[in-house]
Amino acid sequence: MPIMLPTASALDSGLALRDVLLPIVAQGPILRRPQLGTVAERLRVDDRALARVRRLREKYGDGPLMLRVPGRSIALVLAAADVHRLLDETPEPFAAATTEKNGALSHFQPHAVLVTDPPLRAPRRELNEQALDSHQPVHRHGHRMLEVVREELSTLTGTYGWDDFRAIWSRIVRRIVLGDRARDDTGITADLDQLRADANWADFHPRRDAVRQHFLASLTGYVTKPEPDALVAGLQDAPHELDPVGQVPHWLFAFDAAGIAVWRTFALLAAHPDEIPPIVTEARHPDVSPLLARAGAAVQESLRLWPTTLVILRESRIPTDWNGHTAPAGTEFAIVSSVFHRDPEAIDFANRFEPAVWLDGRDDTPWPLIPFSDGPAICPGRNVVLLTTSTAVSHVATNYDLDLDPATRAKLTGELPTTLNHAPIRVAFWPK
Repeated sequence: MPIMLPTASALDSGLALRDVLLPIVAQGPILRRPQLGTVAERLRVDDRALARVRRLREKYGDGPLMLRVPGRSIALVLAAADVHRLLDETPEPFAAATTEKNGALSHFQPHAVLVTDPPLRAPRRELNEQALDSHQPVHRHGHRMLEVVREELSTLTGTYGWDDFRAIWSRIVRRIVLGDRARDDTGITADLDQLRADANWADFHPRRDAVRQHFLASLTGYVTKPEPDALVAGLQDAPHELDPVGQVPHWLFAFDAAGIAVWRTFALLAAHPDEIPPIVTEARHPDVSPLLARAGAAVQESLRLWPTTLVILRESRIPTDWNGHTAPAGTEFAIVSSVFHRDPEAIDFANRFEPAVWLDGRDDTPWPLIPFSDGPAICPGRNVVLLTTSTAVSHVATNYDLDLDPATRAKLTGELPTTLNHAPIRVAFWPK
C-alpha cells in the first residue's frame, strides 16, 4: 500500500489557505483588482506567505504538502528541487492544463495551449513557437516591434498614473500583435478585460457568451486578413483543429502583464538612478549589446521582485512518487512564485533591486528564479516580451528624466517590499 504525502492538519491547512493561496485569488490571478492589491500591500501578504511556508517546511518537511480542502487534492510546493521537477516534467505526468486553470481560462481562451492536453497540446505549442519565433533571440518582425514601442513612448511628457500608461501600452500591444489598424481598437481590449475579470472567479462566474463571441469575431478579422508584420501573420494557414484565433487571447493577456513589469521597472529606475547610466550607454552602442541586455535585466529583476504570475499550477495525471511518498492522480501542485523569488535565506539579493544578477550568472542557480516559468512549458513569447519591454525601458531611460510620487519612492528606498501594488504608482517623464 503506498505511503501518501504528508497532509497538513486542518488548522495548518486553513492557515496555508489564508496566508498563501487566498491572497492570490483575492488580488486577481487573471486580471488584477487594484483595490484588493492595495489591501494586499498593506497586509504584506507575500511576507506572510513566506513565513507560513517556512513554518510548514519546519513542521512537515520539504513536501510537497497536501492541504485539507474539501473535494480537492491540492499540494503546496515547498522545496526548490520539486519546483524544477514539476516544470521539467510538464506536460506528462504534470499537466499545465489544471482544473483551476481550465475553469478560469475557459472564459476567454478555452483552446489556448496552456489549457490543452495531449495529443493537441504538442501541435498547438509548435504553432505558438513558430508564430512567436520562440527559438530565435529576436523575432523576425523585431525591427517593426522596436519602431512601434519607440513611436508610442515618444509621446510621453508629464506625470502618468497606471491607467494612463496602460492605455499607451495597450496601443503598443494591439499594433504588435494585431497590426496597425488595431491601434485604436479599444473595444477589443475592453472585451478581453471583461472576460478576464470574470475568469478571476473561474467556474463560479457564468460565461458571457455574447461578449466572448464579439471578442472572437473581432480577433478573427485581424487573424484571417493579417497585416504582414503583425504577430498574427504567423498563424496563416494553420490547421483549423489547432484554433489559430484561439491562441491570440493569451498573447494579449501576457503582454498586459509585461506592461505591469515595465511600469514597476520605471518606478525602480526612478528610485535607483544609478542603474540608469549603464542602460543609456548600452542604448548608444547597440553593436556592443544589440539585445539591450541591461534594460532586459532590469525588467527581469522587476519580475523577480514582484512576479506577474503569482502562482504556477501543475496537475498530476497519474499517481506520482515523492521520495517514497505518493501523490494521488489528480493532485494539483501550487508553486507560489514570490515564496522562492524573495527568500533571503536562499538568495542574498532577495530584497534588493539588483539587475546584474541576470547578467553575471547568479540567476543560473538550483534555486528557482522563474519569471517566465521553465521547462517544456516555458513562456513561448519570452523573446518577444523581453525585446519589447527592454526597448521600452531603454527608450525611456535614454530620452527622459524620471521622477516618482513620494509614497512610492519611500517604499522603494532601502529594503524593497515583497508586495507592491502597481496601480497607485505615478511616474513623471521629463524629456531630456
